[in-house]
Amino acid sequence: MTAEFGLSWLSMQCDGLEQTLTLAELDCLVESGPRPALLMIAARSVTDVPAPGHTLLGRDVRRLLESPLDDTVLRTVWAEGTDTAFDPRWDEQSMRDWLAGIEAAWLDAERLADPGFVPPPPAPAPDPGLRAVVLEVIDGAAPRLADATENRAWPPKVTGLVPALTEVVESVDADLGFRLFLRALKALALPVGPHEHQALLAVGERFGYPDLVDEGYLHVVPAVP
Repeated sequence: MTAEFGLSWLSMQCDGLEQTLTLAELDCLVESGPRPALLMIAARSVTDVPAPGHTLLGRDVRRLLESPLDDTVLRTVWAEGTDTAFDPRWDEQSMRDWLAGIEAAWLDAERLADPGFVPPPPAPAPDPGLRAVVLEVIDGAAPRLADATENRAWPPKVTGLVPALTEVVESVDADLGFRLFLRALKALALPVGPHEHQALLAVGERFGYPDLVDEGYLHVVPAVP
């Protein structure tokens, strides 16, 4: 059973490929490209993510669609969480177009499973203290995130991941920003020391999902003597 949910669950599926996608999704990816495969994965969330977590994919996507964030910011936080395997720029499409497609595929699948399904209401206003805590852990990893994304030869370097994550936390939602930050740490396989690991677990505990911190690949390394 997965601890992940929402848009970060979708991102985790796209990062894993052979380890996380079904054969039908892999065939679709090869034959039709990333966007059609992505919509298949979004629909699968309804059966693969335990209730009520599967309903939160739509809420995450709606938050971003209604946010003031520009398309570059949205693409950056999404693509880095999938290790750039599912990047809308390869199809010359906008991230908002992809998000709208994800929402439609998810909603169709929810209503197929339950014709009376009603999307969950907007999330309550975030705790300002949680916002500050999330920004603090992002800031602690900022130099490593920037180095990993801006100095690589392939896939093409990405600039502005840290400011993009910060914008999600400040302008959209601290919870979603924290989950997308974790996805970037895991997709980039950045080393995380014991002290930082404990800090991440503490933030996850405050959000109510400490198990999510370690789900997937979090590269925890021993303390330097």
